[in-house]
Amino acid sequence: MGTLKKPVTSCNQRYFRIPFVRPDGTRDSLGPAHQSGRGWWYAHFDGQWIGRQMELHEGRSPILLVAGRDDMHMCELNLDETGLTRKRGAEILESEFDREWKKNGGQAYVQPQDRKRQ
Repeated sequence: MGTLKKPVTSCNQRYFRIPFVRPDGTRDSLGPAHQSGRGWWYAHFDGQWIGRQMELHEGRSPILLVAGRDDMHMCELNLDETGLTRKRGAEILESEFDREWKKNGGQAYVQPQDRKRQ
């Protein structure tokens, strides 16, 4: 007999998209203060930890971050701590994430065990 909730393991790939408003949007000279800070936050979790993160703001360059390179600027919480799995409508398909990631200049994801050591 299976359980209703599967534990997240290191081989699970999960993708999320969340709308947000940045508090520093009022300093943006590209548009009205009420619009400039709005955007989308995308996250790809490789197991419990974030593998890729992207922020999209209208009128600004996208921010693409990759684990192992941009760790100091990425979400520090594990998947369970974020609460994303309980947020209705937040989880998206891999194809949706990858379409936006590639459209904004992102490279193919390489899992940590497959990355070259430098």
